[in-house]
Amino acid sequence: MQRQLRGLMTFFHRMNILMWLLGIFIAHALLYLALGTATWLATSLLATAFYGIILLVGKLIASRYPDKEESR
Repeated sequence: MQRQLRGLMTFFHRMNILMWLLGIFIAHALLYLALGTATWLATSLLATAFYGIILLVGKLIASRYPDKEESR
């Protein structure tokens, strides 16, 4: 269990948040356009902001875990 948690924290620590947010925005924009949502842009931005907060909190928590490969 500890190894899985360390692997997850390493993933969060190394991830490029801007690229993830861009992908999340594009996916939501395409989804809401396909569904015919009138406020697709605002809805996509809100969904991206929500996931952005989640990713930033994950990255903050991951920064407290030492990276096993960097400590060698």
